[in-house]
Amino acid sequence: MSGWQVELSEILHRSGNDFGITSIHHPELLAEARQTGFVWTRRDGVVCQAANHQYFTRACDNDKVRVIIAPPHAARGAVPEGKALIVCQRAEELYLHLHTLQRTESTAGAPDIDATAHVDPSAVLRGDVDIGPGVHIGPHVTVCGPARIARDTRIEAGVVIGCEGLYAKEIFGRRQHIPHFGGVDIGPRVYIHANAVIVRSAILGEATRIDADAHIGVAANIGHGAVIGEAAVLSSHCVIAGRARIGAHAWIGASATISNAISVGAGARVRLGAVVVRDVPAGADVSGNFAEDHARNMRRFLKGAPS
Repeated sequence: MSGWQVELSEILHRSGNDFGITSIHHPELLAEARQTGFVWTRRDGVVCQAANHQYFTRACDNDKVRVIIAPPHAARGAVPEGKALIVCQRAEELYLHLHTLQRTESTAGAPDIDATAHVDPSAVLRGDVDIGPGVHIGPHVTVCGPARIARDTRIEAGVVIGCEGLYAKEIFGRRQHIPHFGGVDIGPRVYIHANAVIVRSAILGEATRIDADAHIGVAANIGHGAVIGEAAVLSSHCVIAGRARIGAHAWIGASATISNAISVGAGARVRLGAVVVRDVPAGADVSGNFAEDHARNMRRFLKGAPS
């Protein structure tokens, strides 16, 4: 069972004034809300925040979204049939408040471990965890469900899978941790090196995903809701922030940082130490802070280097 303990309309009646709600369009649809999510959700009955008009348009076009929360400057245009709209001065805070009030199914219970898998006795597996055939889980690994680890994946010592990630926001003037309700989905033949951290998705029913044959380096940090494509390579100590997308066969250098919602295209190369703050096209080769075309950066460096 997921959703809220009481109907959304009752929650808004109790606390709506605190968030500066100016209007609610189609309030009869509030009862159909099931959970929070993003404007691109594929889950039914989602309440999402539209921080700007572009996101508002996207939410209006998504038939899975049931309720849109938007500030006045974003909520321009007619609201489609079948959607409720909450116009609110403090839209992000209201969305986050609703997110924290969700209830979820308990993830307690024994993990499901295939008979051919090896799990080191010191590993901790907690909640709804599914371990496939041939999986190897090394010493002092922690896996918190919901998590699925597909066949022949190898996880080395000290890896943490399914933990909460850094998601700190102000609600009612107080800095709060925003809970994570989603999971982690790891494909077949993935190799995860020692001390990597893979955070579960913040969104109920969604997952941080690592696709088949990807390799995750020592102490890499993969944020909530990120997607790592097939056969991608993430070198040691890189940071893939929440909701970033790494394309198939991409290579991410050591200590590179890729910020929230950035996409790195298939086959792209992000050089060591790069700080990526905008999308990287498929096949591109970037470096630097902020990351740009690597060949251009090298020409600049060589031009300025002493003879």
